[in-house]
Amino acid sequence: AVVSTQSTGEVSMGMDYAMRISEMQKKVNTNMYTVGWYSSGIQINDYSSLIHSFYKVQFPSPVHLTLDTALKEQKMKINTHITLPIGVKNGTEGCIFTPVPHEIKGSEADQVCLKFFQGLKGTRKTPNFNDPEQIVHSCDDMMAQINVILGYVKQVSAGEIPMDKEVGRQLMEVVQSIPNLESDTITNMLNSHMQDLLAVEYLTYLTRQQLAIGARINQIL
Repeated sequence: AVVSTQSTGEVSMGMDYAMRISEMQKKVNTNMYTVGWYSSGIQINDYSSLIHSFYKVQFPSPVHLTLDTALKEQKMKINTHITLPIGVKNGTEGCIFTPVPHEIKGSEADQVCLKFFQGLKGTRKTPNFNDPEQIVHSCDDMMAQINVILGYVKQVSAGEIPMDKEVGRQLMEVVQSIPNLESDTITNMLNSHMQDLLAVEYLTYLTRQQLAIGARINQIL
């Protein structure tokens, strides 16, 4: 995140820092590029125009995303905007922020995490990040979804509901994406993953102990 400081009629932003971060991201992933900027608030004011002008120099049509972190509507409202030029030719020119539609997408790992935290809504329990327990919940959700799909397929086969070509095409893509592996192969993959996980946990424990010993030695010296 690029920090900005606002004062009367002026805005200060770490432009050099923003440029360095952008260059580092391009080195790590050449397919990643900046498409705009965000702010933690739904208000758009004169400062927004000043910051937007900086990103407009980098690319022609940046997107401004606003997040309602105050949860004024009991949810984190998200809006996206682009700017359109306004003013008189050869005279005073400016811009106006125009809303544009957006879509929120997330990976399967993100969806698992979101479901986990949604389950804690209204409770004050300490989150229990237990990997086996999360795997069981994920498997239960998957089985419930499979049962829904099987029910739909049986109804279509029995002629109770009309067939949907788009749903059938998506189901075919899902079936084709499943790797054809033997049960022994899957078991070996899981065992190998568990061994790697235990090795990482053991190395983490050793590192933590070494840091604690080093800190105690420094206190003695």
